[in-house]
Amino acid sequence: MKKLCISAAFMLALFAFTPLFAAFNSATVNGDVIVTDTETGLVWQKTYVSGKTWQKALSYCESLTYAGYSDWRLPNKNELASLVNYEKYNPASDFPDMPSNYFWSSSTYLYSTSDAWYVYFSNGYVSLNGKTYHGDVRCVR
Repeated sequence: MKKLCISAAFMLALFAFTPLFAAFNSATVNGDVIVTDTETGLVWQKTYVSGKTWQKALSYCESLTYAGYSDWRLPNKNELASLVNYEKYNPASDFPDMPSNYFWSSSTYLYSTSDAWYVYFSNGYVSLNGKTYHGDVRCVR
């Protein structure tokens, strides 16, 4: 019985700490490529834009028409972080053709509204930066 409990505890710990990484499916819709995360169900814009401040990133996604859809938005920090695979580096993601860049999230820092969260896909770090910083943008729906 003791051996069974130790084995069960080991298996539970192994399962709890085994990362579950997303699987991505790409499709071309109206000439644009979208990427569906089969784990979360989120649909991502395959392309991205660079050099946007946080406010311009929000505006870009809100006004985007891509693959026939117009309900795109800037992902929150948890959605964006779901693209990270911490077993990989440079980029730390399985997302198709992910660059090792900084990507904005829509999440504002609670204690300083002049800062927002971003994900650095070189190493998967989730961190803060001033909203006037220029980062990359990939929209989600």
